[in-house]
Amino acid sequence: MAKNEKEYYLMHKDIPVCLMEISDDGILGNVRRNEAAAAHFPLGGHMNNMKFHDWWRDRAIPKTRHGVKNALQKLGYTSTGSVLVNNLALSLSDCYWIKPRGADLTWKDTNLFTNDFVDTFGDVTLNRDRIIDLRKKTGFDCASSQGELQKKWCIAADGRRYMIKGNYGQSYQQSLNEIFATKLHEQLGFSNYTAYAPVWVQVDGNVDGLGCMCYDFCSENLECISAWELLQTVKIKQNESYYYPLKKVCLSLGMAEQDFTDFMDYQIMTDYLLTNTDRHMNNIAVVRNPDTLQILGFAPIYDSGNSMFYDIPYEALSRMRIDDIKTHSFVEKESRLLQYVQNRSLVDIDRADMDFSIYEMEVVERRIRIPKLKELFERKQENLRAFQAGKDLWKNRRNSHI
Repeated sequence: MAKNEKEYYLMHKDIPVCLMEISDDGILGNVRRNEAAAAHFPLGGHMNNMKFHDWWRDRAIPKTRHGVKNALQKLGYTSTGSVLVNNLALSLSDCYWIKPRGADLTWKDTNLFTNDFVDTFGDVTLNRDRIIDLRKKTGFDCASSQGELQKKWCIAADGRRYMIKGNYGQSYQQSLNEIFATKLHEQLGFSNYTAYAPVWVQVDGNVDGLGCMCYDFCSENLECISAWELLQTVKIKQNESYYYPLKKVCLSLGMAEQDFTDFMDYQIMTDYLLTNTDRHMNNIAVVRNPDTLQILGFAPIYDSGNSMFYDIPYEALSRMRIDDIKTHSFVEKESRLLQYVQNRSLVDIDRADMDFSIYEMEVVERRIRIPKLKELFERKQENLRAFQAGKDLWKNRRNSHI
């Protein structure tokens, strides 16, 4: 064991699944698995040690998240890996954590679902100048989460955990898109989605800004496993779409095929309406019971902020080719995602009569952007109606301009 390495048990609640050597910077060394608890070992690390090392690195706050460098400096951390270790690798998405060897700690003592915490790291990334350091008054500095946007976990008066999300740059559109997507799912009568609401937050220089918040859908009895982690359990051919390997894994874990296809059909078609270009494999997940390990279905749809042409300048919106949009998902072209849909009539487009007034809260380009967003959305509706009538949109390259 290297000089700056210490031994930790990786715990699943109170079950030790392996003994690990970890440096102060969060670098993983030797790993000794507890074969008696193999079923509780992270799915993403089952295949080999390399996969497990990847699972561990993915647990840290992304270095690309806005404000991370500033937060590390102000809180005295050397890396996001050191944040991970210092906070016992706790998360509000699952029931894994690390226990120093010899420490008298239990899941009841440590977990973020029932113990108080202050997300100091998240507070600094949202608000660079106003730091209230409560680390010595709480067991843990922060709760970690994936994704690149500024994020902060909080505890409501009723004990529920909720996340506040910020935006890139001066625009509020990513947060407003989450609220717009929430309204779409509500109007369509779909229940398995994460509801977002607008909140005011303080950003750089104590300036008020608009963000959004959502309640945690995980708990001590319900944990989340990303599609990306599930895909680490199977071998995937070069250039193969992730759709069918993911389906294979989900079915092997006990998910009904109809449940898989219905959820995917709905998500693909609504993402198409929203022009969500960021439904990558960490933005799809399943939920399971951490005690029985039973897969309970897909996690509520979440992270739809990178949608509605959020990164397209106003002057470029009129030149958009809506049949040629690129996306981070099962395939590169958005229209080709529709090839996976089996039940084209699953989404009732007539119920998607959307109110665009939420975008009046935007600060960039303000109201001049709304008519164009509405026009693009209605064009997407027309395309989806044609698709539901039998037209294969990925074969159509005409009339692609607004």
